[in-house]
Amino acid sequence: MKRHRSFSCRGAHRLQMVLLAVLVATGLLGLVGCENTFTPPPDVTITDTFVDLRPQQSSLKNQGQRTTCIVFAAMAAVEAAYIRLGYGELDLSEEFINFTRKAFYLDPRWDVVLARGADARETQLGSAGGGGGVGVLGKLNKGFMVPRETAMRYQPNPLYYEERYPQLVDILERRDAGEELTQRDLSDFNLDPTILSTSVLRTETFYSVQSYRELDDARSPQGIENVLRRGYEVVWDFAGANPSGGSSGAVDAKGVWQVCASCPQMAHSMLIVGFDRRHRDPRRHYFIVKNSWGSAAAQEDGYTLISYDYVRQYGTAAAYVRLPAAPRPWPELAFIGRWDMNYDGHQGVLDIYHLPGMAEQTLQYNLRQGVIPEMYDDHRLGSFYDSEGNAYKVNGYVVENRIEFYIDWDRPNVRWDSLTGDRFVYYLHDYGDSLFMAGHYRDSDDNRWGSYARKSGLYWGGAATPRPFSGSSYIGSGWHLFSGEYGGEFEFTAYAPESSNSYDLLDGTFSPWGSSSKYPAQIMIPFDEPHRVNVQIADIGDGSSRSFVGRHLRIEPGGLVVGDWPFEGTRTPFRMARYPDG
Repeated sequence: MKRHRSFSCRGAHRLQMVLLAVLVATGLLGLVGCENTFTPPPDVTITDTFVDLRPQQSSLKNQGQRTTCIVFAAMAAVEAAYIRLGYGELDLSEEFINFTRKAFYLDPRWDVVLARGADARETQLGSAGGGGGVGVLGKLNKGFMVPRETAMRYQPNPLYYEERYPQLVDILERRDAGEELTQRDLSDFNLDPTILSTSVLRTETFYSVQSYRELDDARSPQGIENVLRRGYEVVWDFAGANPSGGSSGAVDAKGVWQVCASCPQMAHSMLIVGFDRRHRDPRRHYFIVKNSWGSAAAQEDGYTLISYDYVRQYGTAAAYVRLPAAPRPWPELAFIGRWDMNYDGHQGVLDIYHLPGMAEQTLQYNLRQGVIPEMYDDHRLGSFYDSEGNAYKVNGYVVENRIEFYIDWDRPNVRWDSLTGDRFVYYLHDYGDSLFMAGHYRDSDDNRWGSYARKSGLYWGGAATPRPFSGSSYIGSGWHLFSGEYGGEFEFTAYAPESSNSYDLLDGTFSPWGSSSKYPAQIMIPFDEPHRVNVQIADIGDGSSRSFVGRHLRIEPGGLVVGDWPFEGTRTPFRMARYPDG
């Protein structure tokens, strides 16, 4: 007797409704329920001898001639999981997850990375393919997320990147010639802003995997059947006969893939969505599979059929998505990219190609395989290159718009779990089409200095501020303020009566952009830290007061102050540039 399982507001299967209630209570489904935002998934057929989950699958897709089957299998599983839980059909970006799982990868073999030197190559090229579908689910469960297809569309042409990015062609030619590539070589391509653009990095909503489970035996038809009967599809990785190779015996008269010793071999990944063993002859039993070769290459309603013996012979790994994660923003992703950096007037390039924690799945897998001796904390962010091109590995933390990272000038090639050296703390904000982050860094003597970074070139340093810094350095000066949606002009005119024996305090005015109004403002310069400025504005232009704490870049020859708002809400970076007198 057939048994249909689906969510609905009336008459739904009891177990599924209990599960839905738990998900809503724990926030995994957000506001999805039995309102307009909930899309009841189609019924599926589940019996002891026949399971058909095809009605709850997203549309069939075609990977083209690229080796990207693994991301198609994994995305198909994730899309089906969201359908089951009432999100309707989502089209998630295979291109994004394929690119980022390579570009954000870390080579787990520290001895190999260490031997390569301070600019050790530790990621892969984002244009590459290969891997396993089960591994992609693991990454989506351990830090990776994926946007919808519209954010980064799939490119079926295997030469898409080579035809558009000359630096990739150069990298591949040098690699093929046996040259040892550096991390900066790979980042020249991986961090190209036309690939992972600001619009991609600032995509509003991302999707991932809350919980998944690997099967103990990818060659066990019974184990796969048991998962399918519970309503879950199975991502199945295998290495076996390629039925498209033209050899006889690869596909039987019913269109079912068979074991074939004389056929060309392939490594592939697909999504198993059902089985049929209703026939009395076990040789006629088969699994129903969603492939990524397009509907024309399939046998039954666009789906592929594979024999039980095919599974027994060729399976290498299998897993299923138990729960998808609640869709959410991913603000930390905006830190990825190549940044021009200025720290107290010193200049360099900061490449952020990894977010801390993203290597957890890779490290766990390689620990199980005996490739690495122990599990490491993953704090890697990227690499820094000073003005002379010297490389330093960078580790730290990222939470929403705050980044904390460390550069150890004495140990340029630090392992992923090291947090030593000068400590930098920045806050990130959009500035038009550019991204800007600013704050301070603390050196080994616990001194704090101003620092900032920008993705599209360093800022003009402003007109010169007289040195040494003191209150007189600011008397009669004018400054432009930039801080997110706020901005305007300062003028500091005279010492304030409240000045003391520990700081200079100056009175002045602030005029918001586009306004003729002038509001009271003050700037304080501590005697024991004269490069530090505390700015207070009575009205920023919306009726509210603001306080800023910044530090004047000392080695920068002009007049540039950078810092952040420290006292309320989400911290936001700011900069002040001195404009010429007169």
